[in-house]
Amino acid sequence: MRRRFVMPNPAEPLPLELETVGLNGEQEPIDRPQGYPCFHWLHTLEGEGEFEAEGLIWRLPPRSGVLLHPDMPHRYRAKTAIWQTAYVTFEGVLAADWVSSMFGPRALRIHWDAGEEGITGQWERLLEAAEKGTDRSGWEQSADLYRFLTRLKTVGRTDHRPSMSRSMEKMQNLLEWLELEYADPELSLADMAARLGIGERQLNERFRGLFGMPAYAYLIQLRIRKAKEKLPVLGGMTVGEIGEAVGFRDASHFVATFRRKEGLTPDQYRRLYGSGSRGER
Repeated sequence: MRRRFVMPNPAEPLPLELETVGLNGEQEPIDRPQGYPCFHWLHTLEGEGEFEAEGLIWRLPPRSGVLLHPDMPHRYRAKTAIWQTAYVTFEGVLAADWVSSMFGPRALRIHWDAGEEGITGQWERLLEAAEKGTDRSGWEQSADLYRFLTRLKTVGRTDHRPSMSRSMEKMQNLLEWLELEYADPELSLADMAARLGIGERQLNERFRGLFGMPAYAYLIQLRIRKAKEKLPVLGGMTVGEIGEAVGFRDASHFVATFRRKEGLTPDQYRRLYGSGSRGER
């Protein structure tokens, strides 16, 4: 069984542009010393294959796949009597920057846990939409492709650590607690780690993996966000009072931190988005 659909050229450039989507019921050996001209995703539906790229060899059982950048030499072949694969190839004006920022610049093996069938489900929607052929502009397919790649990022794993979605589930209690306690100026990294029952170093590793920053930097960002909510609407409070209300110990620290993070002072932000200020004091 083989199903392959080549998408028509869109009328205008798209952020992400689906080139092909398909299924190969009996995957034949492939050797591409020059690579493929578009981004290429391949995952196993049934059986097992072996994939080689950038000097690495990966086994691809069910619930695993490989994401390749354009023109990246690779080869793959079946390791079982039947190897059924699903694939997507794509390009687009934002594809290179977006894929590199989300997945990195190298070939990447991604796998996911049993019960996390959203990746295959999203791929099936891409295939079904291509079969119907109703999206001549390509914009709906571009949006579906974005959802598919986002699913890969959030549900997939590249090592033995939990996926982003599972990690977020484990962090949810702490994140909800921070939404309630952020205004406490005594709140410390140790308090945050104790909330999860882990060490401070492990806490920072988790925050870096999920948010790209250590845990206390996340707390500061949360306080700044809360200040940005309050500054335009609480005209009866000074800038310093709002700083204290979101957890900063004094006005000067709040103003300096806000300016460094946002590129303008709290009072400038208030004048820009609100109805006035009683001054930075």
